[in-house]
Amino acid sequence: MALLSPATPKFRKPHRIKVKGISNDTKVSFGEYGVIAEEPTFLTDRQIETVRVLLSRSMPKTGKYWIRVFPDMSYTKRPLETRMGKGKSDVDHWEAPTRRGKILFEWIGVDENFSKVIAKKISAKIGIKIKLVKRESIF
Repeated sequence: MALLSPATPKFRKPHRIKVKGISNDTKVSFGEYGVIAEEPTFLTDRQIETVRVLLSRSMPKTGKYWIRVFPDMSYTKRPLETRMGKGKSDVDHWEAPTRRGKILFEWIGVDENFSKVIAKKISAKIGIKIKLVKRESIF
């Protein structure tokens, strides 16, 4: 069973896409700090769940976090030693196509030094280059 997956997928199994370009979702909207993707990638449901557990365990009681990506693209995989043909295979896991510059996770309620530590841990968990960004005040 998938960790994060759409409740009722009512679409065909998609072909593989190329994640190109820069995301439009580049501002921290909910929290005070966030991490931004520096390279295009596919984040799997396991990677997102690992970061969720990391954030929930490392945040103090006053902290709150938001997950800004959701794995809604299916990834199919054939079993080993199976002959070719007979249609597209079953869903193996779910992925979130992530463009460069997309906000992945946000949080509030911690200071800047602790946010740098959290961003370093997140980078180690998901295996891509990320950058810590701070919310720009509107005032």
